[in-house]
Amino acid sequence: MLRGSLLSILLVALTTHVATAQSEPRPMPVSGSTTTGSDTSLQWRNPGAAVPSSTVRPAAYASDPPTSPPAENVSKSGSLLKVTSGLKELPNGAGQVWRDYDLTPYTSRVTTTAKPEQAIIDWILRETGTDVWFGDPLGMLSANKSTLRVYHTPEMQEVVTDVVTKFVDSQAEVKKLGVRLVTVKSPNWRRLAYRMMQPVSVKTPGIEAWLMSKENAAVLLSELRQRSDFQEHHAADLLIHNGQSSTISMLQPRSFVRGVRATQTSPGYELQTDQIEEGFSMEVSPLLTPDDRMIDSVLKCSVDQIEKFVTVDVDVPTAGTQRQAVDIQIPQMVSWRLHERFRWPSDQVLLISCGVVARPQSGISSAAQIPSLSSFIPTGPPRADGLMFVEFKGAAKTGAGAPVPTAQPNAVDSRGRY
Repeated sequence: MLRGSLLSILLVALTTHVATAQSEPRPMPVSGSTTTGSDTSLQWRNPGAAVPSSTVRPAAYASDPPTSPPAENVSKSGSLLKVTSGLKELPNGAGQVWRDYDLTPYTSRVTTTAKPEQAIIDWILRETGTDVWFGDPLGMLSANKSTLRVYHTPEMQEVVTDVVTKFVDSQAEVKKLGVRLVTVKSPNWRRLAYRMMQPVSVKTPGIEAWLMSKENAAVLLSELRQRSDFQEHHAADLLIHNGQSSTISMLQPRSFVRGVRATQTSPGYELQTDQIEEGFSMEVSPLLTPDDRMIDSVLKCSVDQIEKFVTVDVDVPTAGTQRQAVDIQIPQMVSWRLHERFRWPSDQVLLISCGVVARPQSGISSAAQIPSLSSFIPTGPPRADGLMFVEFKGAAKTGAGAPVPTAQPNAVDSRGRY
């Protein structure tokens, strides 16, 4: 009896304990973690309790989440430009080599310019082009008065060597180059001259060039002088250090009223004037081979002529109510440009025709001109076929300097004008 009473009490107590455990369940710990004293996300909680949003983490993060992605390498100025210190050695993937060229046999003898080495740089760029020095493979070109430094492929070094040899072997010898500018109003002079001339290819549209012997050039010039529409504007022998440049200019300033501007002083406006250099300018850069048998020359020529000034009247502010106007002038111009490189045997003469273009306003004619009816009728600016004779006359016996006028009766002293 007693045993049965104890068994009943034990059964009731066990049932009560189980019921209590079912009514207040204890949460399970987070898988793979242990309880910490400070991290509330890892503490025990009831299944129905709310979870703080700050403790929720993606399931993929087994540890602390990573920080924000790294920002771009932005400098203090806000630019994304990245600059590194570069390589300790120059790249030579194309077999580039470094060479120094001694320029002193040439540059020490040139006294007409402060930077004679610039002419060597210019001729190298004319021969190689500029792209090969600013692309791939890596190339460098630098010069001072004593040394030319080049870093490029062996093939490019050979081209540079050929150019520098022409300068150094000449020892800056002074060359004499004859340049003559004439105009003929009608281009029909070609009828008889074609049989004496050999055409040369020219890239500039409207420009023609020929080669002829010095004897035929003298005959052609003599025939042109017999024409009534012939004028000779400039004839000179240029004394130039081999490879350097010389410029011939016949310019005349023309002033005009460009505009009007309001002012605070009487009469309330101010005329603004401007100036245009009208005329002819030519730059010659000859480079001869060491034996003087071939001449390579770059010719730059420009002609600017004002056809007329177009007048426009504009209102200007006045103190009263009466309208006042002043005239301003807008120039109407004709211009042409020549920039060509020619190579020809030095025992021949290069003749260049610029086409029928603006003609210089002055010059001398070898034939007597008879006034015609057309000369009394106002017309536009004169037009003519511009001809340029370029002739190599050998080594000069004097130093280089300003152009020396050719000793011939028809030479013109332009005094800076046409």
